Amino acid sequence: MSMEDDSLAVRPAAGDQPLREDSKGHDGVDRIIAATSTGSPRELPVWRDRYFLRYLNGFGLSLLGDQIWFVALAWAAARLDDPGQTSLVMAAGSVPRAVLILFGGTLADRWGALRVTLISQQLRILLMAIAVAATMLLDPSLWLLAAIALAFGAIDAAHMPAAAALPPQLLERNALPAGQGLVQTLERVATIAGAPIGGFIVAAGGLSLATAVNVVLFCAAVLILRTLRLRTDTSSETDAQRTGEPAPPEGTWRSLYGGLRYVSMEPVIGPILLVVTMLNLAIAAPLNVGVALLANAHQWQASGFSAIIAGFGAGAALGALSVVRYRPKRYPAAIGLLWVIIGSFSIAALGVSSRLPIAVVVATILGVTSGPASALLLGLVQARTRTAYLGRVMALITFSALGLIPVSYTVFGFLTEATTLTTAFVICAAAELAVAVLALCLRSVRTARL
Repeated sequence: MSMEDDSLAVRPAAGDQPLREDSKGHDGVDRIIAATSTGSPRELPVWRDRYFLRYLNGFGLSLLGDQIWFVALAWAAARLDDPGQTSLVMAAGSVPRAVLILFGGTLADRWGALRVTLISQQLRILLMAIAVAATMLLDPSLWLLAAIALAFGAIDAAHMPAAAALPPQLLERNALPAGQGLVQTLERVATIAGAPIGGFIVAAGGLSLATAVNVVLFCAAVLILRTLRLRTDTSSETDAQRTGEPAPPEGTWRSLYGGLRYVSMEPVIGPILLVVTMLNLAIAAPLNVGVALLANAHQWQASGFSAIIAGFGAGAALGALSVVRYRPKRYPAAIGLLWVIIGSFSIAALGVSSRLPIAVVVATILGVTSGPASALLLGLVQARTRTAYLGRVMALITFSALGLIPVSYTVFGFLTEATTLTTAFVICAAAELAVAVLALCLRSVRTARL
């Protein structure tokens, strides 16, 4: 990627003169505040926006490092030769992230998403460097691994919502669904590629080498993200964000409550967040628990399970990329909800699949529908969210995708025991279908524009 510091092209409509001010943000990077008297900035395709591409590069390196860390941590925890200790170490990494992530969103809104992203990434570098030294000098014990995992999860609680809140400050509103399509494709690629890369690194040099590699990856991510220039809509900023000063004193709980109240009062964001939450809950358990049970029941073995998951991942990446090329100009929520409705039937069909090739095809179709649905709905949420609330809104979305997963697994397991595996799939599909139809019945959602 080119790293020169030239500014984004902002052109007025014919006859208009641009009003433009370049200023230094409190995060230490240039911020562009651009407006026209009656026109709007010229729209660039997301794949030609150099600052968004820099974001994707930095974010992608960070995601790859995350995957390497999780593989290395699981490998080191498994070597403790105690299933209980292994579970404790892995929980130490996930619990603080789920518990603290909503508070992390308030930090992003208070101090600025880019500043929190950079600081949290620098803390991740420091933690990985400490882990390199600790694992070279000491044997990876339960308490050492748990302490590092706890710290990493707590830092992630601030890093994840802040990093997710950056695209709306880099792209025009009508480009956000396409931007989300690229972000979600990047997440899929990092997940697929990160596991084998992490396994190779761990096999070559253990936890010490994995953490050393992460120091390099996270440093590169910081260097790239520091070159970003934010495209800021000043009408939706707080005075603190415009001047680069911290926001007036506000209690953490009050700030969190303010974000929840904003979401509940907004006629589009609230219903869509409910749909996205149900989409996460309805897909996670059937894919990760239900498919494993199907593979065992039909003797598809581990290779069959992997083929189904890979089909879903490939379909989701393809579906998300389709939004980049063929993005709807009107009513993105309605189109996204229609994709959710189609996907709900795929969940039910997956539950009745008795042959592996059919199950792979159905899972691929489910991925193809979930990709554009997520990109359109999340892009619309980002476009309609005021800058002052972006961190808290993205924290809610991240919490629904990660923090509620144990709930999804537990409920699915209960449904499977109380009824049958097929019935559990059908119930998940029906819940997703019902929420999507209810949201589609709301005129404010159905007619929402970017």
